[in-house]
Amino acid sequence: MGSSVRVRIAPSPTGRFHIGTARTALFNWLFAKKETGVFILRIEDTDRERSKKEYEEDIRAGLTWLGLRHDELYRQSERTDFYERALKKMLEDKKAFFCGHTVAELEAEGESQRTAKEPPRHVCSHRDGKRSEGIIRFKNDSTERVTVRDIIRGDILYDAKLLGDFSLAKNIREPLYNFAAVVDDSELKISHVIRGEDHLPNTPKQILIDESLGLPIPQWAHLPLLLGADKSKLSKRHGALALLEYRDVGYLPDAMINFIALLGWHPKDEVGEVLDRDTLIREFSLERIQKSGAIVSAEKLDWLNKEYIKKLSKEEYRNIADSYVSEKIKSEYKPAEFEKAIDAMRPRVSRLGELDSQLGKIIERVQYDKAVLLWRGKIAQSDAGDVLDELINLLSNIQLSEFNAEAVEKYIEPIIQKRGKGSVLWPLRAALSGRETSLGPYELTDILGKEETLERLRIAKRVLAV
Repeated sequence: MGSSVRVRIAPSPTGRFHIGTARTALFNWLFAKKETGVFILRIEDTDRERSKKEYEEDIRAGLTWLGLRHDELYRQSERTDFYERALKKMLEDKKAFFCGHTVAELEAEGESQRTAKEPPRHVCSHRDGKRSEGIIRFKNDSTERVTVRDIIRGDILYDAKLLGDFSLAKNIREPLYNFAAVVDDSELKISHVIRGEDHLPNTPKQILIDESLGLPIPQWAHLPLLLGADKSKLSKRHGALALLEYRDVGYLPDAMINFIALLGWHPKDEVGEVLDRDTLIREFSLERIQKSGAIVSAEKLDWLNKEYIKKLSKEEYRNIADSYVSEKIKSEYKPAEFEKAIDAMRPRVSRLGELDSQLGKIIERVQYDKAVLLWRGKIAQSDAGDVLDELINLLSNIQLSEFNAEAVEKYIEPIIQKRGKGSVLWPLRAALSGRETSLGPYELTDILGKEETLERLRIAKRVLAV
């Protein structure tokens, strides 16, 4: 007998797919996998004006990148008949009615309530059911409190009277969010509604609709808000990106899954923080989700991504890294030198998107700063010049076919013994890179090769001679 757990992610295709919706998708997916249940993707595209095909494609591409494969797919735009039947039933049962109030009248009512410091709501005078057109509203006769039994937050009570006669549909063929969601959750036999905390105000309305239609009420679990470093609601000003932009700047999907999973949920202490998918599925539970907001830390994401870059095999890393380097930069390297360069950068990058600029810095000849060559005054100009002369003479003796990091290290060891490590390696590295910070000197000689290494040493020597 199969599991009775059926969950859904229900994004609206009205904008780019963001990390908050991705977190909701992941928690639903993990819960379905843990319970051997069904994970449903439901595109909530009833907003005809704002819904766009490219945004649906962005949602699906984001889920595919994360590896969150759905078991069933539905679009609300293809389910209008279900909503129409349910709306007709509520109208026939006198549990809904057509409201003929104008926008201006409703705005005036709202302004009056704000002035009187009353909760905003519309208690309609058109509840007699005599109208046959206009917005369709729920006939709210409830005088009791509505209890939302939330797995994460416990019981939350709402005063039903404060909800007023809330809207259900623009017309018989255009349902609004709360009504369409209730009908779909029932038709698709959704057992658990796992979604963001921002949907909590919708929940008592959805419960009242469920009860009016005689439908089973799903179990609720409302996830904490995502926050920026300043603990305000996460937004673009915190550097938050659309999901696929994280891919584009070089984050790995497994690192993103791990990072997103820890936004508001935590495993047992002994499990650690670097968690593969199997571990996440095994450890996940709704009861371990926190109530308070979850801070999205770019630093933690960078750290996790670096850990996942380390976990890749050499072949996996090279294949993925290659896609982040432009053809312009690749063309400036010989194939063997290119592989050495991306291998050398592997422990140094947090995002693979950094590779293009970093590899460009290695191959680019910069205008030398004499102060950099002299370690900002720590090495005398005459001593640095002598070191470069000795390096040129020694490295010229290495056969071209044998020129590599190991050979260079062996050949210059006598100079290091005589002059000291810093006095030799700093001018060598600065001459090869032209920068204060770069790869190590042995890595640079290995990547640049004999001819380019010697040429850069000669150019640096000429700079010091001026």
